[in-house]
Amino acid sequence: MAGRKDKGVSIKEPQAVSLPRNDKGGILITEDELKVAWDFFDTGGKSKLTTNDIKKRLQTFYKDISTKEVKFLLNNQPEITFEELFALLKDNQLTNFDPVKEAFKVYDPHGTGFVDMEVIKSFFKDLGYGDISEDDAKIILETADGDKDGRIGLDDFRMMVPFGQPREDADASGD
Repeated sequence: MAGRKDKGVSIKEPQAVSLPRNDKGGILITEDELKVAWDFFDTGGKSKLTTNDIKKRLQTFYKDISTKEVKFLLNNQPEITFEELFALLKDNQLTNFDPVKEAFKVYDPHGTGFVDMEVIKSFFKDLGYGDISEDDAKIILETADGDKDGRIGLDDFRMMVPFGQPREDADASGD
């Protein structure tokens, strides 16, 4: 198995994944997956999200995100409905993009290959859930550490998120 050495410790390299694809060859985004994200941003239960709604939540993860960048995400609209967002995303043509790997980078800002628990603690606090104790952090780590190596790597992280899951039949010739 390919790996790298980091300070004398062998680190397993995450495996490339084959993601489900839409009719245009892009990443398949289902309504259910998008609904999870929508609910995270739609804290007020409105039928539309504004650039401010999205910016406020994204700033937890991306401190320096600009209004211009958020407007770009919304196709330069000041607000968007769930239906408009799904229409915008369902026919994407993203072929060389792994959404889970990109999301993982937020939790691994120093590029160590593992989630930084201090970052997790900061996110919880910034999202209004309060402080995480060392015992709580240990429970999160134990729960998320699928390979039981004492750290949360990309493969562990991939198993926690509801989107961008690899296809199990990636090499199968369709039944």
